Amino acid sequence: MKKKRRIPIPQKAKVRAELQKEISSICPFCSNNDVGHFQIHHIDEDPSNNKMDNLLLLCPTCHSKIEKNDIAKQTVINTKRHIKNKNSTIEFISVSVDSNNCGWIPFENTPYAFKAKYLKSLFPIFNFSFINQSQKTILLTSISLKAKQLPIGLAGPNYPLPNILRPLIKYRIQMPNNNKTVKTLLSEEIEVPKGRAFKFQVELYAKKMDIFKPPFGKYALFFEFEFTNNTSYKTPMILLNSDSYYEELTHIGIN
Repeated sequence: MKKKRRIPIPQKAKVRAELQKEISSICPFCSNNDVGHFQIHHIDEDPSNNKMDNLLLLCPTCHSKIEKNDIAKQTVINTKRHIKNKNSTIEFISVSVDSNNCGWIPFENTPYAFKAKYLKSLFPIFNFSFINQSQKTILLTSISLKAKQLPIGLAGPNYPLPNILRPLIKYRIQMPNNNKTVKTLLSEEIEVPKGRAFKFQVELYAKKMDIFKPPFGKYALFFEFEFTNNTSYKTPMILLNSDSYYEELTHIGIN
C-alpha cells in the first residue's frame, strides 16, 4: 500500500488545546492525565486528514496500543463519537435489527454488527432507542448517515432493547451514493416529552438489492440524529455483513 503523505496540522497548538478540552485532560482509554506528553492520533490513519473529527488526543501508551491493534479501530471510532456526545441531553440506549420483519440478525459477541441471513427482506430495519434527558419536549427533525463500504473478502456491543418500548414510527431512507453524506429532513417528526424514553425504526433501502447481499455489501454506518433545541446525537458505528472494522473503506451517507 502506498504510504500517505503527512501534512502538518495547521495551528497545531490551538488544535491540541481543543482536543485536550474535548477529553477533559484525561486519556479517553485509561486514567492517564499526564497531558503534557499526550499525542495526537489520526483516527483513519491518514496523516494528511487533519479534520477535527479525525483527531484524538491520547497518552503514548494507548497510542502505541492502537498502532499494534491492541485497541481495535472500531473502539477508537466509537470513543471519539462518544466524546462528541458528552454534552448532549439525549441518552442513547440501544440499536438492534427488527429480525421479525427483515432478513438481518446480529453477530454474536460483537456489538452493533449485523449480517444478512434470510431472503425475506435484505433491506435492514434498525430499532433505535433513546431517552430525552432534557427539561423540554423535543422533536426528532432529521437523520444523517455516512457509510463506508468495506472491501470484499474480509470479515460493535449487542445491547438488548427494552421490550416495553414499541417503535413510534418507521422512517424509510435510501442508501446514498458511495462517499457521500446526505441529510434527510423528516416530514413526520417525533415529539418526545422530557424524561421520556422513545424508540423508532429506520429502514435502509437501495435501488439494487445487491448492495446489501453478502459478500457484496459490507458497510460501516455512521448515524447522527438531530433534534430541536440544537441537540444532536451520533450513535456508535454500525457494521453490516462484517463483525470488525478495517480500513480501505469507501464512504456513503445520509444527512
